[in-house]
Amino acid sequence: MPRSTVRRYLKLLAPGTPLRAGLDRILHGGTGALIVLGNNQKVQHVSSGGFQINVELTEQALRELAKLDGAIVVSSDLTRIIAAGVHLVTAGDLPTAETGTRHRSADRTAQAAGVPVVTVSASMDTISLFLDGRRHPVETVRDGISRANQTLATLSRVAERLNVVLDQFSTLEANDEVTLRDLTHVVHRLEMTRRLSAEAQFHTDVLGIEGRLVALQHTELVSNFDGVAESLVQDYAANVADPSDFDLSRLHNFSTEELFSGQLVAQRLGFGNNPNLEDSVTTRGIRLLTKVGRLPANLVSKLIEHFTLQELFGASVSELLEIEGIGQARARQIRDALVRITDVD
Repeated sequence: MPRSTVRRYLKLLAPGTPLRAGLDRILHGGTGALIVLGNNQKVQHVSSGGFQINVELTEQALRELAKLDGAIVVSSDLTRIIAAGVHLVTAGDLPTAETGTRHRSADRTAQAAGVPVVTVSASMDTISLFLDGRRHPVETVRDGISRANQTLATLSRVAERLNVVLDQFSTLEANDEVTLRDLTHVVHRLEMTRRLSAEAQFHTDVLGIEGRLVALQHTELVSNFDGVAESLVQDYAANVADPSDFDLSRLHNFSTEELFSGQLVAQRLGFGNNPNLEDSVTTRGIRLLTKVGRLPANLVSKLIEHFTLQELFGASVSELLEIEGIGQARARQIRDALVRITDVD
């Protein structure tokens, strides 16, 4: 089962949804429950007895129906309760590592019907999601916030380091001194930040309405890096034989150890089978002009059509004025941007 599918269902169980509110009521009430999240033909095939009720799914209804023996079946869109008091009859040879009756039934039903099944255990004080033969704990709000804060703390340190690395990289770009080693180092740091950011976003999603503060902190930490990956691709893709190979998403499945290898990163991004990390690479200057120089993207596009980055540093106001659409005000804006860039040096 893809990790994205598991995360999608965990998000559906986030605080603030009627389903999660009902599960919490059941847990706090000291009773258990088994809830099948879907009503396809396979679910109907393993269902026996019970009551067909087809009512709106509310937290109150879930709590009361959980008092009945048997499972609760809800619609695939999680908006209606289809049946309650249902006995689930699955093949006994379906593999399961669970020992409790409710958890064994939930695991086998999820496998037999191909739908997620949720259990509430009063004795263990837990909520669990069963999906494709695996059990996934549904964290309490307190545990979820604690885990989110740990991720944010790590992200804060990594983002701070990335800011330093990007400042150093900007200086190298301005001086036309970037090597392949420098580029792979930036890309490695950016990918680490992306992964932690994705993890923080997941925690925000599964916390639901309880994750608003986490979301604010997350946004603040990564806002400086919006568009950086795209700018790097625009800046450096021309350095490889096939520019389409310089795609940072190709690093998403790299292990942490592989990311630390500049050689492997360079190979994956199209620099050949035995890249020399001391080779120089050339930037078009898009990231430097937009992020550091704070020039609008449409103006940057005009500039890089007429100048290399180094030529732009040496361009006079009269040379800038020769470009269509650039007047005195725009020329001053460009000169101010170049000053900001050299101030980073």
